[in-house]
Amino acid sequence: MKPSSHRRIILIDTPFQLRMVGGLLLLQLALTGVFTVVLYLFMDSELKVGLASAHAAYRSLDQMLLPIVAVIAGFNLLLSIVVITSFVVILSHRIAGPLYRFRAILEDLARRKLSAHTHLRPKDQLEAVSQAMTLAMATLTTDLDGLSAATAALRQALGNQDLASAERHAAELERLLGAWQPPVEQG
Repeated sequence: MKPSSHRRIILIDTPFQLRMVGGLLLLQLALTGVFTVVLYLFMDSELKVGLASAHAAYRSLDQMLLPIVAVIAGFNLLLSIVVITSFVVILSHRIAGPLYRFRAILEDLARRKLSAHTHLRPKDQLEAVSQAMTLAMATLTTDLDGLSAATAALRQALGNQDLASAERHAAELERLLGAWQPPVEQG
C-alpha cells in the first residue's frame, strides 16, 4: 500500500546532505584554485615569449591575464557549485530517503504501531535493507495476528470451561512467543 502523502522535502537529512555538498564544494574549490594557478602560469609564460618575440607593446601581463583567468575560474566555480549541489542532493536522496523511511518505521514500532508501507522508491539505495525490513514487518504482523487469535480462542475456551482447548491455545501462545529469541549481549 502506498503512503497517502508524498514528501516534498529538498533536504531529507540536512546535516548529512550538507556535509556531502560541503566536502565536494571544498574539493571543487581546491581544484579551481589549482586550475587558476596552472592556467595563469602557462599563459603568462606563453604570452611573454610570444609578445617579446613580436616586439609588441602591451600592458603589464598581470593586468591582462588576471581578469581573464579570474572570470574563467569564477564561471567554472559557479557552474561547479550548481552541478555538484544538484548532483549531491539527487544522489543523497537515494540514501537519505530510505534512512528517513526506516527511521519512521522504527519510530512507529516504538509507539507499537505497525507500518503498512515499508517499500522504497525504485531507484533508492539500501534495497537489501528494505527487503529485510519488509520481511521483519511481515513476520511481526503474522506473529501478532497469531497471538491475537490464540488469545481470543483461549478466552473463549476458558469461558466455555473447555480445558483441553484452552491448553492447546495456551501452547500456541507459548510456541509463538518461544519463536522470538532474546537479544544476544555484545561484549
